[in-house]
Amino acid sequence: MKIVMLSVMMPAVENIRGTSALPYHLLAGRDKSIEVILYSYNLNRLSKVQIDSVAKELNIKIHLLPVPWWYNFVLRFLLPFRIFLKNPIGNYISLSTVQLDIIGKENADGIWIYGEELSCVSNQLKDFKRVHTLPDCESLYYYRMLGKRFVMRDKMRYWKSVFVFPKYLRMERLFDISSNIHYHLVGEADVDFLKEINPGIQAHFLRHPHYQLANPAKVISFSSKIKLLIAGQYNLYMQQDADELINCLCSSRCTEDLKEHYVITFLGKGWDTHVRHLEEAGYEVHHIRFAPNYIEEIIKHDIQITPISIGTGTKGKVLDAIANGLLVIGSWYALENIAVEHGVSCLQYRTVDEVISMLRKIYLCPSHYEEIAQSGRKSVLRFHDGELTAQQMFSLLQA
Repeated sequence: MKIVMLSVMMPAVENIRGTSALPYHLLAGRDKSIEVILYSYNLNRLSKVQIDSVAKELNIKIHLLPVPWWYNFVLRFLLPFRIFLKNPIGNYISLSTVQLDIIGKENADGIWIYGEELSCVSNQLKDFKRVHTLPDCESLYYYRMLGKRFVMRDKMRYWKSVFVFPKYLRMERLFDISSNIHYHLVGEADVDFLKEINPGIQAHFLRHPHYQLANPAKVISFSSKIKLLIAGQYNLYMQQDADELINCLCSSRCTEDLKEHYVITFLGKGWDTHVRHLEEAGYEVHHIRFAPNYIEEIIKHDIQITPISIGTGTKGKVLDAIANGLLVIGSWYALENIAVEHGVSCLQYRTVDEVISMLRKIYLCPSHYEEIAQSGRKSVLRFHDGELTAQQMFSLLQA
């Protein structure tokens, strides 16, 4: 089978200035009989050396598509102008007659489009079988944002959501619902929301493939002083729950025992204030702003806490942690769309203060929670396998 892929991003083994890892791992997991020719706008700005490396690793041909001059001009000099656009700015990108002619001459069996805003490009290729990987429903993201009290306290963030939400809603309502196009998302709620706003659309939830695995695999055995990890940049997605978690950990009333049994590490930027508060409260704390090898770093730890307050789709760093044998404690947002179950293969809190009692139970009976971590790893390796997900996705082009 011969596939032409059109993408806003250049695939990369990790997310580089955008969601570039998902297409990389779907391509890596495909059947080797599938020939792929990629046409990419390279909005994540990979270098020629990186692009050549990706082409070799994935055994694909890569052609660069020029980013329209007006796109860069608006982003550089006329950002406020986007308010007056009916759709997101990327939705106005289209292929020229020459580009369409070149793609047509590839004689592909199907077209794979990556990036939600390329729906106009998809409409130009109506004669082909198509799979459009979004991978998230952006209108759902902004719908959720507008329902959060902490977003309303950030005026800039709130008004951005107010203006952007109807743009994505309009764009998604206009998605092609022909019989020869399928939409691929990595969120179950994303699919439901998209079907609600665009009835008749062929939208499918497929598990997000996990990324890298440590070699050799981590031996799941908690340290005598259990190593807690909070990974990811401190930003809007973690702000509310992370702040509340640190306040709970610093409470002098009921957390003295936790200081004896846990060492806490932050991996990512923006955690300086939280580190200082925990140190002042008496915890052993470490802060790693950047790890050259992310997987090698996370497997040094026993538990990952993921206090995510908002989002859609699947969280790649949560998948990485579970797949590599860490016990994950997370919010519903952190664990949605991942094939794990609270108390069986992960721990899911409803309110942040529940994390304190969970941590206490863990140090009192570590072997039980090591078994939960083991169960989580088995489940993710089975249901989020890259080859399985790629087979499911590419089979949509044969439907």
